Amino acid sequence: MKWGPLRRPPPTCPGTVPSLLVTADDRASFEALQATFQGEVGLAVAPIGTGRPVEELGTLRGGVAWSTIKVPLALAVAARAPTPRDEELIDASLTVSDNDASLALWERLGPPEVAAAAVQDVLAAAGDSSTSVEAKVLRPGFTPFGQTQWSLEAQVQLMAALPGLPHAVEIRARLRRVVPEQRWGLGVLGDDVELKGGWGPDPDGRHLVRQMGITGPLAVALAAIPADGSFESGTDLLDRLAQWLGESQGP
Repeated sequence: MKWGPLRRPPPTCPGTVPSLLVTADDRASFEALQATFQGEVGLAVAPIGTGRPVEELGTLRGGVAWSTIKVPLALAVAARAPTPRDEELIDASLTVSDNDASLALWERLGPPEVAAAAVQDVLAAAGDSSTSVEAKVLRPGFTPFGQTQWSLEAQVQLMAALPGLPHAVEIRARLRRVVPEQRWGLGVLGDDVELKGGWGPDPDGRHLVRQMGITGPLAVALAAIPADGSFESGTDLLDRLAQWLGESQGP
C-alpha cells in the first residue's frame, strides 16, 4: 500500500486542551520532581490531530526504540491485506509484546531493506522524516528494527497522527488491550489509555524503559534510564512521570 496524505481527525474542541500544554509552572514542577529521581528521564507531549509542535521535558530525548517500534511495524503489515495469521501476529506483537510474532511480521514485509522501508513509510505518513528504521542486526539476539534510534518527539508525532492513519481503529483497539503486567507508565491513568512500551539493556546492561501512547486528547512519549539500570526502577520512574502528567494536565 502506498501511504498517502495523513487524514487528520477534527481538531479537539476549544477548551479541551490548554493553549499552552506545558506552562512555566509545569516546567518548574517537573524540574522539582526530576530532582527526586535517581536516573535520567524524558517526556514529550502534543495534542492529537492539531499539528501543534511537540513539547519536551527532561534531559532524555530518545534512544533505542525496543518494542515501541512494533506499532508502525503492525501498521505496515495491516496495510498489506493481512491474513488471519497476520492478524494473530499483530495481536500478539502489540498486546503481549511477543518478539517472535514481531519478527514474523517483519519477514512478512520482505527482505530487511524492503521491510525497513515499509515501516519507514508509516513514519513518513505521520510526518517523521528524521527516523531511519534499522535493517541490519546490530546486536546478536536482538531484532534489527528494535534497535532503531527513535526520538521521543518522533514517537509523539506518530501517536498524534495515529487516529488519522489507515487501519488505526484496529491498532488502537489492541493498544487498549495491552496485558496488565505491561500497563505501567501511562497505564496508571486509566484502563482506556492506549499504550505500547519497550525496554531493553544497553551493552553494559543498563535498561532504557520507554513508552508511547494516547491518553484523552494527548499523544505522549516517556523514557527513563534509572541509575541502577534495572527494568523495575525504570517502570517506577515512568509511573511517576505519568502520574505527574495526569496531575498537571487534569481539570
